Amino acid sequence: MRRRSVAVSVVMLALLGCGTQDPAPDSVDALATVAGQAITAEDLARYEQALPDHLRSEKEGAHAHRVHLQSLVDSRLILLEAQQRGLDQLPSLQRALSALVNKRIAEELQREVVSAQIIVTEQDLLTAYDEHLLGWEIWPAHILSATEEDAREIIRLVEEGANFAELARERSLADDADQGGDLRSFFGPGDAVTTLREGVFLLEEGQVSEPIPTKDGFEVVMVLEKRRTSFGALRAEISQQVIRRKEVARFHAVIDSLRQARNVLVHGERLRPVLEGLQGRELSHATARGVLVEYEGGVITVGDAVLGLRPLLKGGALPDSTALRRTIKLRIMPDSLLAVEARDRGIHEREHIVAWTEKERQSLLVSQLYRDELSGKVVVTDDEARAVYDENIEIYTSLPGVIHLTEVLCDTRAEAEQVLAQAQAGERLEVLASRHSVRPGMEPVGGHAFSDSGRVIIESLFKSPYRTALGESNTTDVGVVQGPLDVQDRYGIFRLDQPIELLPVEFRQVRKPIRARIRKNREGVLFDVFLDSLRGAYADRVQIHEEGLSRYATAP
Repeated sequence: MRRRSVAVSVVMLALLGCGTQDPAPDSVDALATVAGQAITAEDLARYEQALPDHLRSEKEGAHAHRVHLQSLVDSRLILLEAQQRGLDQLPSLQRALSALVNKRIAEELQREVVSAQIIVTEQDLLTAYDEHLLGWEIWPAHILSATEEDAREIIRLVEEGANFAELARERSLADDADQGGDLRSFFGPGDAVTTLREGVFLLEEGQVSEPIPTKDGFEVVMVLEKRRTSFGALRAEISQQVIRRKEVARFHAVIDSLRQARNVLVHGERLRPVLEGLQGRELSHATARGVLVEYEGGVITVGDAVLGLRPLLKGGALPDSTALRRTIKLRIMPDSLLAVEARDRGIHEREHIVAWTEKERQSLLVSQLYRDELSGKVVVTDDEARAVYDENIEIYTSLPGVIHLTEVLCDTRAEAEQVLAQAQAGERLEVLASRHSVRPGMEPVGGHAFSDSGRVIIESLFKSPYRTALGESNTTDVGVVQGPLDVQDRYGIFRLDQPIELLPVEFRQVRKPIRARIRKNREGVLFDVFLDSLRGAYADRVQIHEEGLSRYATAP
């Protein structure tokens, strides 16, 4: 029997299964009518195609179709009840819908005026290849000295014929002095800090750099070997880089143009309330509604800025007023300007946007009705959670182990396969990660920790494609470079760095998820009871067309 806690999931999917344009109730393919609106065979087919296996009816044939049709009917009843209660008139729901629409149409306009306008020529790629030193790799050795004077003495000795490796063994302060300062790998421009990149990549083989200041002292670098990957081999990667640079430049140009055209004015005196809101202080209604930025066609309030900045600053230091002004200019203002411009261009009235907006409105209505109907009705105590823990101790005595791996995340499968080939040829995955991985520029993922060198730690209770690939425990794949693996619409090349060992779990570690699971199950039961009440209350407004359902069930 299907778990009752899946009711809301089924309703949400049912909303997607229904078309936005309701055919006439006497439509030849109508399977049901709810309050004068038809549910068609096309609606049911679309819904059943989207329905995952765990939400499908355990019945077969016509009986399964009837169950699925009832889910579509239920979705209409819920929307009908929400509208009867006037939930679609709630200011909070209207604001939430407006925010969703603004984000969607801003993205659509950005694609049209930024991404779609980018043209990349072969000369652009060749210029980038040369100007950005693309493809160059050096095999360096280095000597670390405490002072610039010591470093210049090293240079003098080398120029007089001294052996660089011997000098490194005798005088370098670095940990690799005993190996003659040899870094034992090729490095590309992306693998080195700016000072090293500027200091060594223009050198020829056998040449030494000027003293390079670092946090540990002064480096002298000798290029032992130098090579360059051909333009043809890097063309796809260069194209992506050039496109990204052009998109950034085009985006800033578009936003600057909108700022000028709409006469943007920032009320600097209201930056302080924004900072106070970010610090967790409760703002009065009047303060939150105060206009921080105004321009022709729209405004950004203090409350808007606080809500928009919180996710961006999560876990980071709060900015001062100068940095805050810049962050608002770069991160908050563009979306607002694009949304207003998109509305002026009528993008929100396009057919596919109108259809999408209606789906979002319906989803918000269902969520609001769910909260209103169940708010405060389900309370779960720690004692109840502990009882579930004790009853299912075999489940909680061992959990999937923490995954430690090194990852290179690429935008395309072709790039990932190229990285895999380089790794299999002996290049260090850490170096390839710093050169190729797009992970550092992505939003953080819960339960995951990342570093620029490609190191990834995935906590025990969090889902991940890597968990699926490597399993809950794994000792056989340590050190094996694998991939490409589909990860967040991208492609990962990865290496398991440590064995994955099952972990014991204490109650305190699973208390919250157990309570959440109990709450979800109880809310599901209550919501099903609520659905039953709606079926009774609106029974006279629902009609199942048995003949149409029979034709649907027997159709080839």
